[in-house]
Amino acid sequence: MKLGRNLFKFRSVKLPLGLLALVFCLSVSSCFKEKNIAPPSSKGIGQTHVIPLGSDYGTQCFYSLATNTVLSSNSRIAYDLLFDCAPDSFNIWLNSAKFMAALKTTKTDINAVTIEDTTGGNWNYERGSYNIDSNALGAWWATTGSEPTSAGKVYIIDLGVDLGGNPLGFVKLKVNNFYGTSYSVTYNSLTGTDSGTILIQKDPTRNYRYLSLIGSGQLLNIEPDKSKWDLLFTHYTTVFYVPYVLNYQVTGVLSNPARVSAYVDSTTSGFSNVTIGNFNVNKLQTNRDAIGYDWKTWTGVLYNTKTYYVYFIKTGENQIYKFHFISFNDNQGNKGYPTFEYSLL
Repeated sequence: MKLGRNLFKFRSVKLPLGLLALVFCLSVSSCFKEKNIAPPSSKGIGQTHVIPLGSDYGTQCFYSLATNTVLSSNSRIAYDLLFDCAPDSFNIWLNSAKFMAALKTTKTDINAVTIEDTTGGNWNYERGSYNIDSNALGAWWATTGSEPTSAGKVYIIDLGVDLGGNPLGFVKLKVNNFYGTSYSVTYNSLTGTDSGTILIQKDPTRNYRYLSLIGSGQLLNIEPDKSKWDLLFTHYTTVFYVPYVLNYQVTGVLSNPARVSAYVDSTTSGFSNVTIGNFNVNKLQTNRDAIGYDWKTWTGVLYNTKTYYVYFIKTGENQIYKFHFISFNDNQGNKGYPTFEYSLL
């Protein structure tokens, strides 16, 4: 049985169940079932917004700071693969919001890969930071250049879980090659009848193209124009070291890799007192999870929001914003509705 089909997926030495539960409870502070509470009041220093992720965190929202609007939203489990659209990038990513993982086999014949190949091996989870060093598939190519040549290896893809935490099964995936401006992939389900060969053309107006592996495959319009949005509010996978490697899902914010950098300052004297003089350009981070999830903490009963965490966000128009979270609940106390306030400096 493949490690990781239960609620919590991790790679580690085995520990007694009681000890594992104790260590886990002491180490992870943001993802347990929580009691709903109403958000604290805001003084209205800047613009405010409530993001409707839902109590199951089932929705993703692409947000624009310039217009204070959600430009688009979608189910976080609607797609499976993301394909880089940048001119010199050929990375393929798994949907981190579904808790997906990949195993690279030594086989080149997709029909020779069976369910037995899912046991053992090195399963790599896609993390929401989407850093190239931790890309779950890794380099699918054997040589690079203007057009990389596929190494021809077959991957087994763990499709993760649905909104209820139920496993979605496995598919076999082979990257056939990259031609001109398009990826070619073939996939077959290990536990169903889904299969197809799909051509995915890059779109220079987007960071990624999004593919669903249901049926014969479907390309979806998920992401708005990359020049328009700034923040993605979503569920995603991260890693804890407690002390073993624990892959775990959290709820937070990822930045637009084409136009946004950010950093947090927890030493300011309050959001209302922050000015452009507090901004330090040398602290800006380009990693997508620079804002991340740890602006809230789990107390064992409810979530507390770190309102004193002030984020400095720089966008593609060279505008600098101050930004902080007010709550993780809506006015009725329902969880999954992060509320924030921000202002242009």
